[in-house]
Amino acid sequence: MEPTETAPRTHLPLAELTAAVARACLDRLADPAALADETVVHENRVATKRLRAAWRLVADHAGRSVARARRTALTELSGKLSGARDLTVLTRLAQHLAAAQTDGRLAMALDHVVAALIQRHDLAIQAARSDDALLHEIREAWTAEIAAWEALDPAHPHALRRAIRHELRRSLRRARRDTRQATRSLDAELWHDWRKTVKRLRYQREFIAASQGRAPGKFDARIHRLGSRLGERNDLANLIAFADRLLADGALTPADYNATRQAIAAAETAIIRHCRRLGRATLLR
Repeated sequence: MEPTETAPRTHLPLAELTAAVARACLDRLADPAALADETVVHENRVATKRLRAAWRLVADHAGRSVARARRTALTELSGKLSGARDLTVLTRLAQHLAAAQTDGRLAMALDHVVAALIQRHDLAIQAARSDDALLHEIREAWTAEIAAWEALDPAHPHALRRAIRHELRRSLRRARRDTRQATRSLDAELWHDWRKTVKRLRYQREFIAASQGRAPGKFDARIHRLGSRLGERNDLANLIAFADRLLADGALTPADYNATRQAIAAAETAIIRHCRRLGRATLLR
């Protein structure tokens, strides 16, 4: 039997890859009702995080002030895209927690939280369908992002590669530092920073692998899993914040609030244990 030929992977400069990411987001927003499509919104939001990581990679080449300004613009764009998508994530999380409860009291409390989330989600979807001005702002933001990457100076490619290698090493050091600090603590700020640095490293390594025409390796898969687990812990923190607001507004009784916190605490303990074990195995060996 003849050996199967594998199609050669395409090598593309980083700026072409990033501009393509931004252009794909702009294309997905062609439909006037695009902001009511949560898949489109999710893909747009992930792209803002990926591109923020990419601007850090080229900061020494593009100019740190330019890269900082672009990261700020992407952060603002991500905020405009939140809306119903955040509520969807929290709704699914609360539903999952409710289904996992063996204590009917905890399950009923979480059902009340789910009902409040669904109500706010439906309102957010209605607002997204009618907000033409917001859609226009987001399209303009992606157009500016495409132009920024296309304007990146293609001269001195060796200097650009050196800058990228230097920043990637720095991202790895930061991820290891944050892993070391967060795994010894329960401080919310440390865990927030840990999640950000791990995701940044993941996105940067993915862009570099794509630019070199290769698939991400085993280390990248472990980084991906760690980032996902840290994201789950962050979602639990956001669910707590939502329950706090419901209690403050009188939309959740103190008894249901306490039951909700009890259920979240149990889930959080398991995730924290998993994150610590995975973080040490991935970044501290």
